[in-house]
Amino acid sequence: GKFDGEELFSAKELTINPGVKVTIKDRGAYGLITVQGTGKIGKHALQTPAMIRFGELTDDEVFVSHEAAVQGVTFENTGLEPLVSLRYFGPHTNIDAPAIGDYKKKKR
Repeated sequence: GKFDGEELFSAKELTINPGVKVTIKDRGAYGLITVQGTGKIGKHALQTPAMIRFGELTDDEVFVSHEAAVQGVTFENTGLEPLVSLRYFGPHTNIDAPAIGDYKKKKR
């Protein structure tokens, strides 16, 4: 969000219902972490681990390049529950993101 008028970072949540396949286009590169469910991002598996052992690799984090994000990335939920992921963007990617604290102003 915006801090002192400058967009330094932003985040978006994506929830995909079971059996759904969707292509999402974004304005720039992002880091993605899956917080619930099982599925695919492109040809890569996504799975939220219930437990991680020391040294074990997981399938819950992905980096998406600028080129891929702009062209569109396909997500598919192959599980039985919603596939929920969070996408984190760097500076000046989502310039229309609300300022930090804007949600408080709308509640009043």
